[in-house]
Amino acid sequence: MTPDVSTSVTAPITAEQLAAAKPVLQQQMLADKADASHAAAKLDEAADSGKLTLDVEAADALIKAVDTARDQVMDLWQRATDQLATPLQLGENPVAKAISARFSDLAVGEDSGAAKALLDLFKVLDDIGNALRRNRDSIRDADEEAEKSMKNAGGSW
Repeated sequence: MTPDVSTSVTAPITAEQLAAAKPVLQQQMLADKADASHAAAKLDEAADSGKLTLDVEAADALIKAVDTARDQVMDLWQRATDQLATPLQLGENPVAKAISARFSDLAVGEDSGAAKALLDLFKVLDDIGNALRRNRDSIRDADEEAEKSMKNAGGSW
């Protein structure tokens, strides 16, 4: 049995299209990063102030899910960064080199590239996981302290 073979045709992107798309992509990445950072900061604040309440089992499940997502983002970053950093082989003329450099900046630029966006997402997920761990540990400590107090008072838990 011969496997199905599919082919796809992609239209090459022009330098003008790339230049036009870059600011829009950068703006969207910055907006997404700001939203994620804001959400992580609010979660962190809620965990630190004791306003976030989860039972230990729910916290463990949520931490596991966040850690899995964080690890997947790091894996994607590691795989994608090498591929994205590979210069386009468009030729040796100045226009081809300029297009290749623009693509490389869009892909792995230090301030706004796709690879940086992945690292930023990794950091946000890591912050969320740490806030959840602090909250879980605080709940666990409070439960253990309440159990000790109850036993010292002669009750049972």
